[in-house]
Amino acid sequence: MGHCIQAVIGTHESIRTLTDNWNSAREIVLPQGYGMVFLTSSLFDDITAFFDVLDEERDLGLDYFTVAIEQFLRRYSLHTKLVYCETDYSGGMGTQAGVFFENGKISIEPCSGEGTINRLLKELGVRCEAGMDAFDSLNLGQYRHMPE
Repeated sequence: MGHCIQAVIGTHESIRTLTDNWNSAREIVLPQGYGMVFLTSSLFDDITAFFDVLDEERDLGLDYFTVAIEQFLRRYSLHTKLVYCETDYSGGMGTQAGVFFENGKISIEPCSGEGTINRLLKELGVRCEAGMDAFDSLNLGQYRHMPE
């Protein structure tokens, strides 16, 4: 089974602030008081148009982490913590990557590889449930593909 998402994860309050300001953003309520917003093509386009910056290709292990997305995450992490992550798995093979924002700054630089998302989620404050990692503790495995 595949897993291919681009998402922002934070506390419910942080994500609600984001969704209150962006019509194309929809919160998915997660356990432990967290929420997630998929970076759908509609939201990506809205963010890119709003920040009106020249988006350049950057080889950071993240496909959709553009200058506009970075500015967006800096703004919405001003008084909180946010994780931006991407996954692309098929048949057990693939990649995961992410970046951690705190107080309007990148706190953990873009990184990729096995365990990346779990590391970032733990930094966010996610508690690992018995016998589970942070990813599974938030039930992220059930969100395998983003809506169009």
